[in-house]
Amino acid sequence: MDTPQTLRASSTLIVVLYLCVAGWFFVLAPWSRFWSSHVVPGAPPWLMGQLASPAVRGALSAFGLLHFFTAAGWLGNGGRQA
Repeated sequence: MDTPQTLRASSTLIVVLYLCVAGWFFVLAPWSRFWSSHVVPGAPPWLMGQLASPAVRGALSAFGLLHFFTAAGWLGNGGRQA
């Protein structure tokens, strides 16, 4: 059993899993009821308006999509160094 190869595969799987979970969070959370009832009211007053803004919510969702594209890159690359 090749330990460095196994370690690389495990590391790649962990990173891809993290990126996918974070991606789903950033895509879905800004549009959820949780966001409106817990995140926005819990923010500092100067930030509440921005967090409730559809433009900021869309930007956070785009950030989530970026996580998915990065995960796909990790999978396509197989965790190999360039």
